[in-house]
Amino acid sequence: MRRQGGFLDMKDEKSAGDDSRSPRSVGRGGDSKEQMGEKNALVDQMMHEQRHKWAKPRDLTVFCATWNVNAKVTSESLAPWLKPDEKLPDVFAIGMQEVVELNAVNIGMSDANSAKQSSMWEIKIEKEVLQGRYERIMGKHFVGLMMVVYVKKDIYSAVSGMAYEKIGVGKMGLGNKGAICIRMNFWETSVCFVNTHLTAGKSKVMNRNNDFETIISKVAIKLPTGLKAMIKDHDYCFWVGDLNYRLNATDLNDVYKRIRTKPPDMSYLLNSDQLITERSAGRAFVGFHEQDLTFLPTYKYLPGTPDYDDREEGKRRMPAWCDRVQWYQHPKYEGLKVTPQFYKRAELRCSDHKPVMAKFTTVAMMSPTKQQYDEFREGVIRKLDVYENEHIPQVSLSKSTIEFGPVKFDERSSDTLTITNTGKAMAEFHFVPLPGTSEPPIKPWVTVDPESCLLVPGASKDLLVTAHITKEHAQAFTKGEEKIDHILILQLRPGRGARTKKDTEGMMNSKFISVNGRYMASCFGCSLEHLVKQSKAVRSPQNSLLNEKQAYKIPKELWRIVDHLYRRGGLYEVDLFNTEGDPEQVAEIIECLDTDTEFEQCTIHSMAETLIRFLRNLKEPVFSFPILNQVAETWGHGSMHVFCKVALRQLTELHFRVFVYIVAFLREILKHREHNGLSVEALVHRFSCLFEKDPLGLDSGESRARKLLQCYLSAENFT
Repeated sequence: MRRQGGFLDMKDEKSAGDDSRSPRSVGRGGDSKEQMGEKNALVDQMMHEQRHKWAKPRDLTVFCATWNVNAKVTSESLAPWLKPDEKLPDVFAIGMQEVVELNAVNIGMSDANSAKQSSMWEIKIEKEVLQGRYERIMGKHFVGLMMVVYVKKDIYSAVSGMAYEKIGVGKMGLGNKGAICIRMNFWETSVCFVNTHLTAGKSKVMNRNNDFETIISKVAIKLPTGLKAMIKDHDYCFWVGDLNYRLNATDLNDVYKRIRTKPPDMSYLLNSDQLITERSAGRAFVGFHEQDLTFLPTYKYLPGTPDYDDREEGKRRMPAWCDRVQWYQHPKYEGLKVTPQFYKRAELRCSDHKPVMAKFTTVAMMSPTKQQYDEFREGVIRKLDVYENEHIPQVSLSKSTIEFGPVKFDERSSDTLTITNTGKAMAEFHFVPLPGTSEPPIKPWVTVDPESCLLVPGASKDLLVTAHITKEHAQAFTKGEEKIDHILILQLRPGRGARTKKDTEGMMNSKFISVNGRYMASCFGCSLEHLVKQSKAVRSPQNSLLNEKQAYKIPKELWRIVDHLYRRGGLYEVDLFNTEGDPEQVAEIIECLDTDTEFEQCTIHSMAETLIRFLRNLKEPVFSFPILNQVAETWGHGSMHVFCKVALRQLTELHFRVFVYIVAFLREILKHREHNGLSVEALVHRFSCLFEKDPLGLDSGESRARKLLQCYLSAENFT
C-alpha cells in the first residue's frame, strides 16, 4: 500500500491490481462501489496517519542540488558539486535551470534543444558521479528547467508511485519561468522534489511570491491511481532552484566591501536577504525550512573566474543568494523527521551562478509484515463498523450562505464554510442536483473543494467554494442572462438501516447552501459582435444597445488600447509584447475599459499585455479554426499568397475589419524594428491568440495559422 498526504496512492505501476495486503475491505450489503471505495480510502487514511504504530522507521539520506548553468556547458568535473563527501546518499535529486537559452524559440516553439541539453547533463552526471551505483527514477525537462532523481540500487524496489507535473509561471503564462515536480514513495513514505526558476529582478519580490503561490496552489500531480496530490500533501518536500530572491541592500560598493572583509559580514548580508524576510513574514514558502547560509552569495559571477562580476563597463548586479534548497515536513503525521547534514556551494566556474547542494537524513516508514499490517487494519475497520452500526449521521454548517461580493472576470473569488460531524456516526456527504431538474449539482463556473468527503465523529472539514468566470460564461453574465445566484444541495448518505429510496426522502437529509455574488460586467470574455453594439463601456451608466447601422466598426476598447500604444511611443518600445506588464496596472487598465474612464499612468508593457489578454479572452477568436478548414484544399495547391487571400474572404465583415486593423498595427510596429527589436516571428508567436486552436489538438491547423499570420505580416500588400 502507498498513501501520501491528503491523497491515497494505494496501487501503482509496480503493484496495480494487487490488494492482497488488505484482509478485507470496508463495506456492507447495499453499499455502492463508490461508497465502498470511499470507506476503504478512509481506512487507508487512518492507517497512514498511524504509521508510527505499525511501520518500522528507517533512515533515508537525500542529496539535493541546484545550479543555474546560464545555457553553458562545462568540462569541469561535477564531483565538487555532487560528491562533496565520500558517504553517498540513498537519493540524488538534481535540479538545473537555464540549460538552454531562454529565447522565443526555446520557450514557445521547440522542446528539442532542452531535451538534448538535459540528456547531455544526465550523461555527465551518471558518468562522473553515479558510476553505475544508482537507478534513474525519473528525469524531466521544461524549457530551461531540468530535474532528475536517482536512487541507490539496493533500495530501488522500495520506490513506487512515480509521477510528475510541470507548470509555467513566466511572461503571460509562458514557460520561461516555472517548475518541475517529481514525486514518489519510499516504502510507506511520500516525497516530492520541486525544481523552480522564479521571476528575476531585485524589485520583483511580489512576483516571486506570486510565482510560489501559483505553483503551490495549482500543481496537482496525477498519481498512477488516477487521484491527484498537491505538493504539501506529501510527507516530505524538497524545493530547489534559482528562486531569484535578492538582497534589499542599496549600496553596491558597500556590499562588495562587506563580502571581501575577513571574515565576511554575513550578519549584514543575511538581514538583507529577501527570501528570509518573506518566509519569516509568512508571505512565501510558509512551512518550509532552510539551513543557515554559511557560504557567500552565489550570484552574479564572471563566468570562467572565481570573481563577482563587478566590472564598471558591465551591467553590475547586487550579489545574491539566488540559488536555494529548502524542505517541508508534513506537520500532521507522527514519526517524520528531517535532519540537515550540510548546506554548501561548489566553486565551479562556467556559469554566472555557483551551484548549491544540501544533504539530509530523513525518517522513512518501512512496510511491516503482512500479518502485522492485517492485524492493525482489522482493528481500524472494527472501530469504524461500531460507529456505523450504532449511530445516525448528523452534521452542522458554520454558515448557510456563501457571499462572494464583487466578482471580476477571470479572477477567482472564494469563501469558506466548515462542515462538522456533530453525531456519533461517520458522516458522508456529496452534492446533488435539485430533484426533477437536469442541471448539474454544481454550476460550471463554481468549484467546491472537496465535493465529497467522509468524516469521523467530531471531525470538521473546510469547504472552499470558488467562483471563476472565464470567457466561456462571461458574456452571459455581462448581458444579465446569468447571475451569481445558485443553491448547493449538500446531501448526507444515510447510515446503516436508514436507506432512502426516493429523491424527496433524500432531500430531508440535506443542507442547502446559498451562493451569491455580483459579477462586474467586463468587455473581457465578450464577442466582437456584442462589443460593437455597446454605445459606451459595458459598466457605464450611459451605456445602451446600438442597432446594426449604429454599431461601431471595431470595438472601442480595442481602439483605445491601440491608440494609447500609438500615442505613448509604443512603436519604439524595446521588447514590446515580450516584457511582462505590471499585474496591478493591467487590472487598472481593464477597469478603465469597463467603466469608460481615463487610463491612469501605466507602462507601455502593461498596456501591451492588456491587448494580448483582450484578444486571448474574446468569446470567439477573430479567426476561427473552421475557416482554415474550409480553405484547406488551397493549401499546397497554389501560392501562400493565394491561400491567405482565400482565407481572409471567409471572415465576416466585422471580423475582417478587426483582423485587418490588428495586422495593420503590427505591420506598423515592424517598420520600427530597428528601435523595438521585434521580428515577424516574435509577433506571430505573441498574436497566435487571433486564431482558434485546433479542437482536435492536431498541429497542422496551428501551423497553418502561424504561417498565415506570418504571410500577412510579411507581404507587401496583405489585403
